[in-house]
Formats: sequence, C-alpha cells, structure tokens
Amino acid sequence: MGKIFDLKVGGIEIRNPIVLSAMAGVTDSEFAALNAKNAGIVVLGAYNLDEASKAAGKEAAARGRSEFEAGEENGSDIFIHIEKEIEAVKSKMPETIPAISVRSADLEPLLKAAELIKRKNAIMELDVHCRQPEFTERGLGQALLKDESKLEAAIRKIKETGVVLSVKFRTNVVSPKTAAEVFDAAGADILHADAMIEGKGADLEAITEIRNATGKLLVANNSVDDFDAALEFFSSGADMVSAARAAADDAEFIPHLVEKITKYQLETGWYNAPKHICKRGDNRGLAFCCPPVKYCSLLKKIENIGFTPEEFIRLKQNSIKGTPLEGGEDTCFGSLVWCCKGTKPCYYRDEALSRLGIPLAEYMKMKKELSEKILNAADEKKAAVSN
Repeated sequence: MGKIFDLKVGGIEIRNPIVLSAMAGVTDSEFAALNAKNAGIVVLGAYNLDEASKAAGKEAAARGRSEFEAGEENGSDIFIHIEKEIEAVKSKMPETIPAISVRSADLEPLLKAAELIKRKNAIMELDVHCRQPEFTERGLGQALLKDESKLEAAIRKIKETGVVLSVKFRTNVVSPKTAAEVFDAAGADILHADAMIEGKGADLEAITEIRNATGKLLVANNSVDDFDAALEFFSSGADMVSAARAAADDAEFIPHLVEKITKYQLETGWYNAPKHICKRGDNRGLAFCCPPVKYCSLLKKIENIGFTPEEFIRLKQNSIKGTPLEGGEDTCFGSLVWCCKGTKPCYYRDEALSRLGIPLAEYMKMKKELSEKILNAADEKKAAVSN
C-alpha cells in the first residue's frame, strides 16, 4: 500500500497523524517501542540541558517528582544520552520519527541540541509547556510564554541551525491565536498545543483558533483517550493528535488509534476534514459552503478572510474549472462545488457522485484541494493589502 497520509514537515515524511507525547521520566525509547510501536512521531523527554533546568529538576525530585531529572542518571552527559535515544528509536521503530523535548534557560545548549537532532534527522521540541514551579520560577516552561520577545528570538536562533522545530505550549496560558502567530512568524515548523480547559477537558475552539491563524503543522493534545476524541480534534483543525497517559495505561492504545484513523482516511479521503462553517468549523470549511445567498455565519467568515460574497462565488467557481466538481447539475445549487461534507448525509450529492462515477473519498480529496486554493487566495489578498 502506498502513502496514505500526506504529512511532511521540513523534508521529514510522517507516516500517520498519531503522536506519543512527552511525559517526564516515562517516554524514553524503551517505552516508545512498547507503547507506541507504529506512531507517526514519538516525543522523548523532556530533558534538562543547562544548569538552571537541571537545578529545577533536582528540586522537583527532592519533593518526590524524580521524573523531572530524566536522562541525568549517574551524571551522564545529556547530549550523549539524547543521541543514544534517537538511535534506539530508529533501530527499534524504523518507520517512526523521533522527537526530543528539551528545556534550557540558556540558548547555547538549545543550539547544541538542535545541531545534534538535525544531524540525526529527528525533530526538536521546545518545552514551553511545563508548569512545575521549580521550572517556571526560573523562566522555563510555560513562563516563557510571558516573555514573547525572548521566546521569539530563541526560536529564530534555533531555526538557523536548520532543525525541524516543534513548540509545545498550553492554550490556556496565552491567547491561542497570538501564540500561533508568534511561533509561525518566528519560524517554528510544528505547533504542539495542549488545548486545556482546567477541569473540563479539551478546548476544541482553541485548536480552531490556531488553525485559522497558521498553516503550520498542528498537533493537538489533551484528553485524547479514544478515537472519537481524536476525531473531534481532527475536525477542529488538527493535523495530528498526541496522547501520553492513555498510551501509558494501554500499550495497544496508540496502535488502535493508528488503525482507526488509517481506515477512516481510506474511507473518507480527508481524515481531518473540518466541520461546516455553520458548526464553527475552521476556515477550511469554506470548501463545503453553499453560495452566500442568505444571512448566515458564512457572510462573516468570508468577510474575515477578505472577500465580498461576489468574490467568494467567483473564487470557488474558478477554482474548480475543468474538474469533476463542476458537475452535479441536479444538486441544490447546480454544482458539486457548493455541496457539503461527505460524511453528512445528502441524497442529491450522492446521486450526482454516483452518476459521475466519483467515489466519496475522491470527492473529499477534491474538496481538500479546493480548501487549499481558497486559503491560498485569501493569503495572497491579505499580503497584497499589507503591501
């Protein structure tokens, strides 16, 4: 079977959208091989690189949280440890991409780690996520979100090494949209968002905000404990989802997610197709909208991306010229370009697809291409206005 998912970042191809997230003191290469054997990415760590982060780890360990000293056993060199861990993942899990989560108050150790991780064709993840007081009091973890200029400068410097960089952060610490724009502008390749509502589970709206603010690879994390939870994140704008505790509780959890999402992709053609705009879907959902002929949420959405109703109609019609989406004269608006998401029941759409000999999965792939054309046109118009 050929490539099922079109997931690629910085020249690294990722075989599926399921990620093992970092858990301090737990997610090492051995754990990954046992509990995430066919994940797209496994994130190991997080690892402390400098004196400040190591001191924080020791203090956390002194109050019983020894996991925050991961990789520092017996005074071993943390960079040698990281290199061995990357090599172990590549040996035990040759189709899975290793990522390394790191912390450091000083920039130089981050740059050293970036050079090493790039050389090993892995992914570096900057931990802007940790909320343990020993770290945040030293300006590490989520405290970095409060120093936007320092964080942005660090990301830019790290990216100068050429490493593929992920940034993991909590969406309830700063505005998800603001964080996404800052990380995107600084050059981060992956945004790993812990979409957390304290005591209430996952914040799907935060993922949609981020999706509308950036085209970078988006990994959603929090409360992914079954396939339905993963699917909610995917339809809210995530390219990938990550899990940690569920994987620790059940070694078959990640393989099960991989199996389910692979089957779903083959059946539907667009595993992370957005919700409809009227259901608070992200901007990609414009591919499924009717013409703007009545008052609804579509009007506000197309205004937000910089188009008039007439321009939006022309854009969609011009984007599908010469494609099968021009067909469907018996559908509600005379063309499949205006038809809804394939997973929503619709007799007229399905009859048109059947007459044209278009499988549902192919229809959804064409809708995905249409969404990309719409968003590219919106970006071009925004850039033109800015200039």
